[in-house]
Amino acid sequence: MNHSRLFAAVVLVAAACAACGEAPREATTVRIGVTASANEPRVELTRTVVERLSEAVDQGATRVVVYRQGEDSGSAYSDEDFTVRDGNDVESDSALRELGFEQNLARLTGQLSGLGGSSGDLDPLSVLADMASTAGPAVLVLQSSGLQTTEPLDLTRLGLDFDVAAVVASVPDDTLPELTGKDVIFSGLGQVAGDQPQLPPAARESLVGVWLGICAKFGAKSCTHDTEPVPGGASIGRADVPVVDVGQVVHQDGLVHLPSAVLFKAWSDELAPGAREVLAEVAKKFDGRTTARVIARTASTVSAEAAADLTRRRGQRVVSTLVELGVSRAAFTEVFGAGFTSPLAVDLDDAGDLIPDAAARNRSVVVELADPKSSS
Repeated sequence: MNHSRLFAAVVLVAAACAACGEAPREATTVRIGVTASANEPRVELTRTVVERLSEAVDQGATRVVVYRQGEDSGSAYSDEDFTVRDGNDVESDSALRELGFEQNLARLTGQLSGLGGSSGDLDPLSVLADMASTAGPAVLVLQSSGLQTTEPLDLTRLGLDFDVAAVVASVPDDTLPELTGKDVIFSGLGQVAGDQPQLPPAARESLVGVWLGICAKFGAKSCTHDTEPVPGGASIGRADVPVVDVGQVVHQDGLVHLPSAVLFKAWSDELAPGAREVLAEVAKKFDGRTTARVIARTASTVSAEAAADLTRRRGQRVVSTLVELGVSRAAFTEVFGAGFTSPLAVDLDDAGDLIPDAAARNRSVVVELADPKSSS
């Protein structure tokens, strides 16, 4: 017997058996969903998302499916093979694979940059639901400000000063399909354009917390907040959408109106980033003759007891911070946590539904000054 030929045959059989034992890797599916409203930057992928897409292509066959708010429910805007191939096979040469990836990416970037939403509401939940409607593993990229303006997460009603855990718990179980096996990346959360006012840091923090919480509630494999700003520039969205009121600091004669979203972290008396600087401007209005009342309020969205407790703590926090900034404690004649019992504006209509603009005014602390220091 020719032993060398027998050895070669054994090696070939072993190699063939090994190859038979290797299951081919399933194609990676990357689903990109966008809201693309007039109040958000033009759609463009961040470096973080591009790198994730590049990793998928390096590993083999890759599909990219794009969803845009406003398409028929469950329908994709586009669906294409993103694999870099040599004939029918995945390209094995890394340099050629990189070149092919850059060409595919340029085509995708051009397509995304031309997407402008036409819906009159901002509904990232529906986009996420569409992306998740197909079972099985996938990478889901939701590029949106996250400022939902429809139920069950209408932030024009809820505002951005809320108990994150309670809001997440309130989202009905049938809002989204299960996210099992899916890696979810949120891109652009809190990033706005157009008529939407910029969000204070604490408001952005609570917004991110809600979306990561919803992602976890529905069982995603991973939930990631992409902190890199969307680089897309001015929006090309074609329809006006409601804005979420974040309030504005107002200095008017002997009254200073301070929105809760500017002063505090969500549903807390902990000062938000930048709040101390805002209160430093208030402290400048005091001299030896000045006295003040501090009244903290919130909207009619929780129990009277919870509202009174929160606003009491917030009023006291404002006073203690002003004292730290040099104001005499004796200058404060009253510190009152009014809850929602003494509103600046009635924030419930005849049907008991919240009136967003009025609720936004009530989520505030007002400092009423007697004999304020002259600005001159």
